[in-house]
Amino acid sequence: MKKIVSLLIVFVLVLATIGACAEETKKIAVICDPVGVNAFLTQVVEKVEELAGTYGYEYRILECSDTDKWQSSYDAAVAEEYDLILGVGWQSAEYAAAKAEEAGDTIAFAVIDTDAGSDKVASYSYNEEQAAYLMGAMAGYAFPNETKFGYIGCFEGSGSFKYRWGFMEGVKSVIPDAQITFNYTNSYADPAPAYEFAKQQQAQGCTYIFGGAAACNEGIFNAALELAQEGKYIYSIGQDTDMTREDNPYILSSQLKNTGVTAGIIIDAYFDGTLENGLHVLEMKDNAIGATHITAEGAYLNSEILTDEVIAQCKAVADAIASGELVLEMPASEDEYTFPIF
Repeated sequence: MKKIVSLLIVFVLVLATIGACAEETKKIAVICDPVGVNAFLTQVVEKVEELAGTYGYEYRILECSDTDKWQSSYDAAVAEEYDLILGVGWQSAEYAAAKAEEAGDTIAFAVIDTDAGSDKVASYSYNEEQAAYLMGAMAGYAFPNETKFGYIGCFEGSGSFKYRWGFMEGVKSVIPDAQITFNYTNSYADPAPAYEFAKQQQAQGCTYIFGGAAACNEGIFNAALELAQEGKYIYSIGQDTDMTREDNPYILSSQLKNTGVTAGIIIDAYFDGTLENGLHVLEMKDNAIGATHITAEGAYLNSEILTDEVIAQCKAVADAIASGELVLEMPASEDEYTFPIF
């Protein structure tokens, strides 16, 4: 009898061990720039933290301050056998593609806001031109008597073309003879140049200035507050998440890029076995891009500028884009488009 009991105990222990192996905790590595308060990245981190409670995985955030750190972070994530490696930002494309070739099928790779150009990586990009077009239409409806508009971005390269083209086409859809002036900070982190450019653009006659990235936005926001004390006014928008706030009524809206939604799509697909490699482009209909007060609620509404009529007009544009009634056919390259510059 004792022998039978002992055998049963051994059998139960073996089953428990098999069950534990079958339910081995998954590990996810997120590789990105330093997170800080960068909304583009905090959305991803928050979603990863949230879904860890749902799926019970372990996760690690690997922050990269330079090119060498990107390389070493991908090397470490592969060496430590993370099950899913999620890169955020254009820098991740090269490293994800290379490591996916080395790792074979043992590790899943995904990137957000870039195309790794690999059939071994799930790449998630956006039709940002849709949201930028909506921002341009908002500018036109809110300031119908203006013809000069401003744009301050970080870099002039092809990466910003979707923003510039979408914004310009949105403005022109309301004000056909609108013109725009462009300035670039050549930095993702320094708001000082944007502050100076905003003041210069206001002096040139711009009331509405499109801010193309977080550092640009902060510089424009600060310039707006200072100029208002002199009786001069400029209005702008935030990027990625809602940046409207009561203490700065000159921030009318934000062009939303919901990287948190994207991270959720990737993680859900990984755990239900439907994560597909290749390029996936998210649109307004996916709730991945949009605009504060139009496709999503905001913290503060300047109703003197964004009146009920303006918001209704903008919502009609957003609905037309999401439904496919309004199709934006962006040129393949900037060489095929002439910006009406003043």
